[in-house]
Amino acid sequence: MAEEAALPQGVAPCARGDLSCWQKLHASDCARPESTIETCLAFLQRLETARRGSYSTGVALLLGDTLRDVARKDTSPQAKERFLQRARAAYRDAVKHEPFNASGYLGLADVAATNEERVEWLRGAVGAEYRPAHMELLASALSQVGGQAQELEAARVIEDAYRYESTSTEQWRYSVVALRRYTEAVERYPSAVSERSADNIVLRVKDDIDYPLLQRMLLMPEAYLPYLAGAFTTMCEKSIAVIVRLDECMDGLELAVSTAEASPSSGTRRLLAEATLTGMRTITGESLPRSAETRRRFIDWIDRLLTTDLEPVDVAANLLEARADYTPNLLERADTLQSALELSPNRGDLRLKLGTTYVSLWFWSEALEQLRVAKFFLPVDEHEPVDRLIETADARYQARFFPAADAEQ
Repeated sequence: MAEEAALPQGVAPCARGDLSCWQKLHASDCARPESTIETCLAFLQRLETARRGSYSTGVALLLGDTLRDVARKDTSPQAKERFLQRARAAYRDAVKHEPFNASGYLGLADVAATNEERVEWLRGAVGAEYRPAHMELLASALSQVGGQAQELEAARVIEDAYRYESTSTEQWRYSVVALRRYTEAVERYPSAVSERSADNIVLRVKDDIDYPLLQRMLLMPEAYLPYLAGAFTTMCEKSIAVIVRLDECMDGLELAVSTAEASPSSGTRRLLAEATLTGMRTITGESLPRSAETRRRFIDWIDRLLTTDLEPVDVAANLLEARADYTPNLLERADTLQSALELSPNRGDLRLKLGTTYVSLWFWSEALEQLRVAKFFLPVDEHEPVDRLIETADARYQARFFPAADAEQ
């Protein structure tokens, strides 16, 4: 049959109830950018044949996805609309059978004819499964419709997303978006919403994180040593910098470093150093800070902590690694990573960073040495990117030092 010929060679037909198999075929024949309308139509015929005689919500949703994909690949307006109508029917069928499954509503929102219709279906998705991600989609759709009522509803919906989100980073992001939406609403519709709505977001966030307690922790680091790293994780979080000023985080880091310098206890110095590193990593991760002043302060804090005789040596190695990450000069970065490896020679991640730095410096021999040793200490599932670096470094090394042999090859 024609539809069978269009399927990838070597792929066996799926059993009627094997939804996972059908989903993989859909991904191959319809969802990939390089898939064609012919392969997608062939898959559609197979799927429609397999679903006859029995009902499955998962298959109904997959049918809707397939019809949507065909519509997007078809250039004929009449055919496109015909497939979209069929997709809507498939999604409605899923909603009818499982009204508390948000997937059907999300599918209908995806193929909605108007922004207003999209809003209604996303309201259904939020009602079916009260998830922050669905709320964010609804808020975005409401903003696209525009108008006072819609923008105020969008702000309230994002505020709900903040309330129900369990992941702290996403929660802070939702809080900032809600604050921005309420602030914009106050400017556009001052008679409909007061500044108190925006202020309430700030108060709620500060109440949720116990802001006064976190302030005390940063001001009295020795009294809260076991909790100081967690305090920095929150107070240094960039996503809520418009609510909790980053200056407080930076002042707290300076106080932690100066406290470590003055402490006679090795355990206290270690905890303060680890907490300081947590704060810096929270601000920029392992990336080079954009601000030259931030880089200067980070390196100053690290250098001061390294003079406090930190134990165990792994703490100092972690600080040296951070110093390398925050150093723009590649030669200085390589020297710093070598110092870190002298303290922790069995860390494959450090050797990989050093090898990568050598590749950037075109130090091919040194890069090969570090990358090959790194593989001994890294898990097998992390070897692939290392192998690619080794291949690059080896090819450049051979071309540089054995050009005649390379030309003969």
